Amino acid sequence: MTGNGTNIRIPAAGDPATRAARILSDVFAPAVSVFLICVLCGVTGHPHTWVGLGWGILIGSFCAVIPTATIHVAVRREQLTDRHVTRRDQRWWVFLVCVASVLGGMATAVLLDAPRPLLWILPTMVVGLVLAGGVTLLGPKVSMHAFCFTSLVVLAAMRLSPWWLLALPTLLPVVAFARLKLKHHTRLELALGSGLAAAVMLGASAYMPTAG
Repeated sequence: MTGNGTNIRIPAAGDPATRAARILSDVFAPAVSVFLICVLCGVTGHPHTWVGLGWGILIGSFCAVIPTATIHVAVRREQLTDRHVTRRDQRWWVFLVCVASVLGGMATAVLLDAPRPLLWILPTMVVGLVLAGGVTLLGPKVSMHAFCFTSLVVLAAMRLSPWWLLALPTLLPVVAFARLKLKHHTRLELALGSGLAAAVMLGASAYMPTAG
């Protein structure tokens, strides 16, 4: 599919490069990056690593597992064409599901007194989803693969070490290859996803807590 949802010729599934692109698209899927974002915030935000990991998994279930399960059910019911939601006209309600699920995670985090980094990242996710969703519905189809992966890398650089930024020039081209090979995005849409993510994360960094 192209950015406007029209039909185009997809590379044969038997092509080794296409098979690799499909695998990479799953490895770098938005849900994977989002789940790791939650785990990272949980682990680095709590003095006890295993407790922080538990928090990350709990909140990650709201932010990644529930939306992914919803998408898979919708695909099986033929309400969506594919699990990566490549058609623009099908994305609006998926964004709504994601926002609602993140808000559910936010309510849980507040009620149960989650580590502060999780309380910080959840509204940041909502802002990112609203921004990416708005741009997608009104303009180019933002690559959520690039958006979520860039967010993860920038977060790791802020919470762990600036050296993590090296993952962007190293692995972002891999993500771009996969999405371009499958013809699910254009270079502009990939660049837009990465750029928006960097802007959101850097803007939110002013409010990032330093401890749990």
